[in-house]
Amino acid sequence: MFRNILVLFVFLPLYSFSQTLELDNRFENHQTRSDLGVFSAYFNTPSTELLSFHSAGRISLSTKDFESWGYAAGAKLAWLPLLANSVRLSQENGLGASTASSTLLFLGEIKGRPFRSLELFLIGGWYRRFVTLNKAHFLPALVGSNFSEHDFALNFGLAIDWSDSISTLFKVATFEEISVYNLNNPFIHAEISFNSLETLKITLYSRYKLLLGFGRLDSLTVGVSLPLSLKGSGHSPI
Repeated sequence: MFRNILVLFVFLPLYSFSQTLELDNRFENHQTRSDLGVFSAYFNTPSTELLSFHSAGRISLSTKDFESWGYAAGAKLAWLPLLANSVRLSQENGLGASTASSTLLFLGEIKGRPFRSLELFLIGGWYRRFVTLNKAHFLPALVGSNFSEHDFALNFGLAIDWSDSISTLFKVATFEEISVYNLNNPFIHAEISFNSLETLKITLYSRYKLLLGFGRLDSLTVGVSLPLSLKGSGHSPI
C-alpha cells in the first residue's frame, strides 16, 4: 500500500503538466550490494522553442525490500540549436541505509551534426550534493545536511540514425536523469531504438559502470524504455 501511495504522490502531479512521458524499467547487477529492479518515469514539458522543463520519478526494489526512491526537476534553456544550458535539482532517499541526498546540477551543452545521420554531443558542468545521514527527506535539504561534496559532471557521445526506424546512441557519462555520480565513477552507455510506428518507439540499453580508482566493475545495467506522447510532441531529457 505504501509503495502505491508513494508512486501516485510523486508521479501524478508530474504527469498532469507534461507533454511526453517515458517509462523505463531496468535491472542493475551490483558488485557490492543487492541487485535492483528500477522503475522510472521521465516527463518533459516544452514551454517554447527556447525553454523546456523536465522532471522524473523513480523507485528501486530488491528481491527482499523497497530500497530507494527519488525524483528530479529541472529546466533547459536552448540559446541556439547547438548550444544550451540547464539546471536540475534531484532528491534521492536510500531507505535501507536511512540516508538522503539532494543534488544541484548545472550543465552546458553543445551538439552538432557533421553528417545528416550522425550527431555528436558534449555536456559538461558541476554539481553539489548535500547528504543527510540517518534520516530520509521528501523535500530537498540544502541546509542542515551532515556534509556536502562537489565535483565536475560529464556526458559525451554520439547518436547515429541508421534508418527511419533504427537508431543507436553511445556515450560516457557521470550523470543520468536523476542520479549524479562522482567523476571517478562513470558509466558506458549503449542503446538501440526501434521506431515501428510513428507513435511507438522502444529503446533497449545497457550500462557498464566503473570504479576507476579501483579499476573494476561497479554495476552492470540492462533496461528498456518506452516514450509516449501525452499532449503533443516533445523530447525526453538526456
